[in-house]
Amino acid sequence: MSRKQLFGVLAAVLMSCFDGRGAHAQSDTPRLEVGAQFSTLEIDDARGLGERREAGFGGRLTYNLGRHFALEAEINYFPRDYRLVTTDFTGGRVIQGLFGPKAGIRGEKFGLFGKVRPGFQSSGRAARARFPNGNGPDPGDPFGFEFFRATQLTLDVGGVFEYYPSRRYVVRFDLGDTITRYPNVEFVLLPAGTPVRETVYSHKVQFSAGFGFRF
Repeated sequence: MSRKQLFGVLAAVLMSCFDGRGAHAQSDTPRLEVGAQFSTLEIDDARGLGERREAGFGGRLTYNLGRHFALEAEINYFPRDYRLVTTDFTGGRVIQGLFGPKAGIRGEKFGLFGKVRPGFQSSGRAARARFPNGNGPDPGDPFGFEFFRATQLTLDVGGVFEYYPSRRYVVRFDLGDTITRYPNVEFVLLPAGTPVRETVYSHKVQFSAGFGFRF
């Protein structure tokens, strides 16, 4: 199933969850939400090296400007210290931060929203090769690799389904396309072997499930 078909099926299922009471939206929507979530994220380095899926957890702060619009800040942490394949973009543990708006419809028991949240994705153990001519990062030790933190711009675009068991609690499910920007990715053009550098955008599915308290 393609990504477009997946989002289409999800939207159809979620819309079917709304009953007649959804038309009578809460007039006293709580302004502040504090929540926690479990999240899965697919990661690559724009070259197809070391593609993997990570599981993590995080926290979220939401400020509702009204029934239909909110601003959010979310931090996720993926704790596996991945070292099987490290590149100049990925490797080690991953931290993700997302900040942006959420807009949609809210009923008494259910809410359905779209989200567009820019942010960052930071890998704690990216690797850069040293140079044997002594002009690398450490001339005294010209062989091997230098490890460092690599941070890339990212954008989370997708949908949110919320269930309100009471006025004070929310159960939430997110499904989105996480778009990560990798600048200056080096490729070699064949047959001449000419190196070129391009900016590459990676599109990966991210799913989250969590709960929250509303004040």
